[in-house]
Order: sequence, then C-alpha cells, then structure tokens
Amino acid sequence: MTSTPRATPFLLAATCLLTIVACGGERPAGATVANDSATMSRAEEPARPPYRVVDVRNGGAIVGRVLATGPTPDDTTVAASADSGVCGATRVVPLVERRGDRLENVVVWLDDARAGKPLPAERRYEIEHDACAIEPRVQAAVAGGMLNVRSSDRAVHRARFIRSGATIDLVQETDAGQVVPTEKVLARPGLVEVRCDRHPSTRAWIRVFDHPYYAVTNRDGTFTLDSVPPGTYTLEAWQPRLGVRTMKVTVGKGTDVKVDVAF
Repeated sequence: MTSTPRATPFLLAATCLLTIVACGGERPAGATVANDSATMSRAEEPARPPYRVVDVRNGGAIVGRVLATGPTPDDTTVAASADSGVCGATRVVPLVERRGDRLENVVVWLDDARAGKPLPAERRYEIEHDACAIEPRVQAAVAGGMLNVRSSDRAVHRARFIRSGATIDLVQETDAGQVVPTEKVLARPGLVEVRCDRHPSTRAWIRVFDHPYYAVTNRDGTFTLDSVPPGTYTLEAWQPRLGVRTMKVTVGKGTDVKVDVAF
C-alpha cells in the first residue's frame, strides 16, 4: 500500500514533498518502505473509463524533481553465466541510478488522468541487448505501440516479457544486428518486466500507459507533465528497487505546480 500526503502551497507555485527513507534509517509515520522487487508494485492497471481527448484550455503543468533523502543500494557486480567473451567475466548491474540527491529513470505519472491532451503520435519503442545488458533499463510507453527488440551482441539472447507473473512474449536473437518487432508486449497498460533466459541477471522494465500524462526522470532527476486540465490528481512515482510512492497534486488554471518526490 502507499501513503498519500497533502499538497502544501508555496506563494505562486504549489510545492509538494513526500519524504521516505529507503535502506535504513527512521521512517516517517504513514510512509511505506519499498520491497526489493519490481513485482511488488501494481503490474496490472485496474479497469477504468476509456481515456478521452479533450480541448485543454488554461491547462497547467507539473514540474518536479525526484530526490533521494537517504542512502540507496549500491550497484551490484555479477559473474557472467554465459558468453563471457561478449558479456565480460563480470558485469555491473545498476540498482538505483543516482547523481547526488537526484534519481534518474524513475517513472512518474498521473494515475487518475482520464481526459486531456492527445496521446503521442509516435508509438514505436526499442530495447536493445548490448554487452548482455538490456537498454534502456527503464522506460515508459503508450499501449498499442510497437516494440523493436534489438541485439548488438554476437551471442544468443532470449528476451522474456512478463506481466503479472505470466509470460506474454518470447523473442530469441542469435547474432548482432537482429531486430525483432513485437506488438504483444505493449498491447495493454501495466508493468512489463523483461528478462533474458540465457543471462539471468539481465532485467529491464516497461511501464505501459493508456494516457499521455507520464514521464521518466532525466539525469538530473527532473520531469514535466504539461497541458494538464485543472483539477486534483494522484501522482505516482516508481523505481524498480525502491518501489512506488503516491501523492495528491492540485493543478490550477495556467499555472505550474512544483513537486518534490523523495525516496
């Protein structure tokens, strides 16, 4: 379960702060510490009314940062289980991508956005096997898109796509330069985990949405959700190791809401 702190206005912009401590330290009352598993967050989206495209007049924007307020797990080093000539004898697996107090590659979205701006016209996405890692490690996509599975490795990869514990597609590649398109992976909203059967430490995640109000944080931990119809929304932020956090955000007419989400 997640906690929902109140948004607090500051002058002309509202600034919201949800503070949690991961990997040790004291925990604020009502906060939830993440379990070390991406599958602990909601994998299947609940049934909702269809998203509607409307004329967004006097829309606002949510301009935010995702911060780390305490220690986070260090990267881990794993030994190659196969293809060491391609993968190397060992490989560093990032758990939390952090620069100072900023968190990169955190997916942020409005969970209850059911009407607003048009969905992105571009719906082609990619993942790539590169030196026995899958890149990008975290991404977001629109439901109904096409996913191109690429390989840069002269090795066999078998990408397994999992939603709610069930395999929804398998893509095998045997050499560098191969590209295999699939429509099954992005067919509906939810969290998709990607694993390689041949290289078990290789993992990636795709969060699939049926609306356009989502973003993935940049290297400096920032994100922007624009053209948001005025109203109060549930903002969620998710990171594979740290889990999901939830807060309420109110967007005014033609204004920017400044939001800090802290793990």
